[in-house]
Parts: sequence; C-alpha cells; structure tokens
Amino acid sequence: MKAPAPERILFIRPSALGDVCRSVPVVANLKKKWPDAKIDWLVQSEFQDAIASHPAIHEVIPFHRTAFRKWYFPTRFFGFLAFLKRLKAKKYDLVIDAQGLGRSGLMSWATRAKERIGPATAREFGWLGYTSKIQTSKRHTVEQMVALCKAVGAPTEFDMQLVSSQEERAWWQEQQVQQYVVLAPTSRWLSKQWPIERYTEVAKHLISKGCTVVVVGAPSESGQVETLCAHEGVINLLPKMTVGRLLAVIESSRLVIANDSAALHIAVGFSRPCIGLFGPTDPEKVGPYMQDDAVLRSDVDYERVHFKDRSLGQQFMEQIEVDEVLDKIDDLIGTKS
Repeated sequence: MKAPAPERILFIRPSALGDVCRSVPVVANLKKKWPDAKIDWLVQSEFQDAIASHPAIHEVIPFHRTAFRKWYFPTRFFGFLAFLKRLKAKKYDLVIDAQGLGRSGLMSWATRAKERIGPATAREFGWLGYTSKIQTSKRHTVEQMVALCKAVGAPTEFDMQLVSSQEERAWWQEQQVQQYVVLAPTSRWLSKQWPIERYTEVAKHLISKGCTVVVVGAPSESGQVETLCAHEGVINLLPKMTVGRLLAVIESSRLVIANDSAALHIAVGFSRPCIGLFGPTDPEKVGPYMQDDAVLRSDVDYERVHFKDRSLGQQFMEQIEVDEVLDKIDDLIGTKS
C-alpha cells in the first residue's frame, strides 16, 4: 500500500549562512514532489531573511542560537524544552535534517514525526534522532544535501534560485547605485581572508574602468575594510548590512568577488558572475556550485591543513596574485584596458 503524501514537512538547516543559501534545492525538490505540502524551515534566527521569501516555504521556524547556547544549563533548559514542544505540536509527517549535528538530531527526534531523515555521517550522535540514516557520499556539500531528497523519492535537481524580499529590493533601489561590483573581503578566519591591500588594488582597477565598488560584510567586521573603503568610488555598506540587504545588493550586481563566504553562494543563487578566492578550504566541497571556472585557489593539501589553525595566517591566500584576479575580472565583465 502506497504511503500517504506528507502534509507537513520540516527541513532543518539552521546555519551557517552559506550553507543555508545553498540548501534551497532541497525545499525546491520537496515542493515539486509534494506541491500541496506545507514545508517549514528551521533556521538560525539571524539567517532567516535569506530564505523567508522562497516560494516553497510555508513558515520559517527561527532558532535563537544565542538564547539556547548551553541549553542543558538549568537557566536555559526549560526555554529549549518549550521550543522542542512547539516543534512536536506542529505534527510534522516528515523531517529532513541537513545539519547533521547533535542539536539538530535532537530537534528531529523531538518532532516525533513518523519519518525522520538525516545523514549517516551526522556528528555528536545526531543520527540517533533519525528513523532513516542516509549515505551522502557525494563530494560537494550541495550534492550531499540533495542526496537526502532521493531518499524520500523527491527530485534531485539543483535549483539554487534565491528570492530577495520586496522591501530590501526597494531599499537598494533607493540607493541608486549603478554598474557596480560587489567585494566581500571579510572573514572570521584570517586563514581564509585574501589580504585587504590586494582587494584595494582590485578596487582601483575596477574604478579605473568605470565600475562602482560596493563592499559588503557583517557590521562587526568593519575594522577589516577601513583601508579599502577609504578610497573614492568605494561604497562601504557594512554599517547598514543585514542578510536581507546582502541578497538585494548581490541580486543586481555585475560581479561578486569574495573569499570563501556566503556571498559566493548568494551570487550563484541569483546567477551572478563571481570570483571565489580559496586557500585552506576545498572549493570542490564548499565552492560556488557548478562554478569551477570562477574559482582561484592556492596549492593546499587539504588532508593536512585546516582553516581553523590560527598559525596558518594568510600564507595560502597570499599565493593568489592580484594579476590573476584582474585577468579573471577582465574575462568576466570585459574591463580589460
């Protein structure tokens, strides 16, 4: 007897922003399989604007990570327990956990959904929350997540399309910035950050060819871009930046140039040309999907190097020369002198 189609589906992918943006093929495929189903997305609250306008999503379930950090402490346990009870009250028929960690596995289990799918490689015993553990042996992160669709009989297409909100598009249109290139030079990890003085050389090149340069990043990272943003023709958006605004800015850009960051995946989501600068992270796993020609990479043994090793400094990112980036820019948008 054929199982009934699920009426309520929960997709769990709380973080990080880049991973959230490149997870949209999962909900798109689920909606194609079950167009009448209500699909909710559990996402970290500060990232919800990245996916809130996506037409496949019925409701965004915000997860306040800061409030629930160390949830097992008595002062926070009852708040986290109430959150889990609210998930159970939704009466989901199907849960797909693409995060694959202990907390997301616990959330999956707490729904009591009849079918709970997650990766067999889930860490921190997260797999204990699933009714089915799925092997996702594909190399790229996007392919690993789409493999979860196959497990429930949904299509395995790669519809990366993102959708910005009308409000944020209107805000950006009011700024009246034309013919601009987006630079996303900041990083939480110094090992992933191309030297800011090299971004400055890139900005000068773009300005000399008639482009406006727009710099994006988290407001807390403003100190990383001071020298770059001191140049005429460079617009510093960091003090005003939100996730929703980041989508709107990238959506109509001529080109996006970034370290390994969410900006690249947003560029893919809006079919914008991009240049990704990769050092100690493997673009074949986490790079802009199906955009291999857009990647400039250093020579790294990924089995022996990890980007969280603070002793690395910028040694791998420094292997990427300014001229390589300028040549790639000229190839993509025809700014060669």
